[in-house]
Formats: sequence, C-alpha cells, structure tokens
Amino acid sequence: MRPLTVLIVLALGGLAGPGLSQTVVSRPEAAVITLSLDEARQGQIKHGRSLIASLGHEQFGRFQLLEPTVSMDDFRFCEEKTPEFGLAGCARFYLHQSLTPESPPHVVVVFADHRPGAPSDREGGDMRALCFGRGAESADPAAQDIWLWTDSGRVHGVNDWRRDQDALAACINAALLESPGEPKPQ
Repeated sequence: MRPLTVLIVLALGGLAGPGLSQTVVSRPEAAVITLSLDEARQGQIKHGRSLIASLGHEQFGRFQLLEPTVSMDDFRFCEEKTPEFGLAGCARFYLHQSLTPESPPHVVVVFADHRPGAPSDREGGDMRALCFGRGAESADPAAQDIWLWTDSGRVHGVNDWRRDQDALAACINAALLESPGEPKPQ
C-alpha cells in the first residue's frame, strides 16, 4: 500500500505543479515612444529597439508594452535638441501636452551616440539612452541617462545583453516613477 500512496502523491503533485507555475505575474504597463538623435548610428538604433522589444516579450518581458496614444510626429522637434540642451524639457513638454490623466503610462526613450566620459568599459560600439516620463524632472537622473553596448547581443554570451536589459528596464522604470508635474523650462 505504501508504494501506491507515494505514486498518488507524486501524481497529484505533478498535476498541481503546472497550475502553480502558470500564475500570472503583473508587469508594469508602459507605452514607449522612441526617438533617435541625428548622431545615433543605425546599429545603435536597432539595438535599442531590440532591447525594448525584449523588455515587452510576452513570456519573459518586464513590461506590458502598450501602443502609444500620441503620435511620434508630436516629438519630431525634440530630435533636433541635445541631451545637454533642451531635450529633457522638449520630451516632457510634449508628453505633458499630449496626454490626459486617464492616458496609460507613457515614456520617451531617446537613443544617441556615446557620451564622452560615460562609465562604459567597452571599446567602441556603445551608445547612450535617456528616458523621460511625465514628471517635471527625473526621478533618478543616473538611471535615466545610461549607456548600452551595441554588441551585447552578439558577443560574450548573455551577460552583457542582460546588463543592457537591466539598465534599460531601470531607465524606463525611473521615468514611470517621476512625480507628475509641469516640465520646467530649460
């Protein structure tokens, strides 16, 4: 009788296992608007967009990506700005003007070329990403101005790819956590 009991327990445990592993985990929602500055290279833009897509992956992503409710054309003027002058104010201004309190959470992610003096430990191929939310200022300036390595998906396994995913996820999260407010003029 004892072996039969063990088999029943194992069978019931096996049946319960799949049900437990299919628990739905809530992911933050975000509509991501991507912009690229003139200095950004094609490979950098592709890498950035690929990272965003991976963060919204249905099974393994960190966000539930939504379709933006504002037009990308509203932000085209911002692509003429620089991170050092006017970009943050422009992105936040158009988010503030284009969205209502009922709109889903929106974030602007901007891709640019490598920032001189950035803490990258890579030789070439790195890029800059900046994230802006609906607040008056950054919630975490260090997390919202990051570097990514464009070869992270092709070289040295997945550690560098995951580092880029972590950095971009933290950038987007910080932008989502900005305290609502009217952007300050720059």
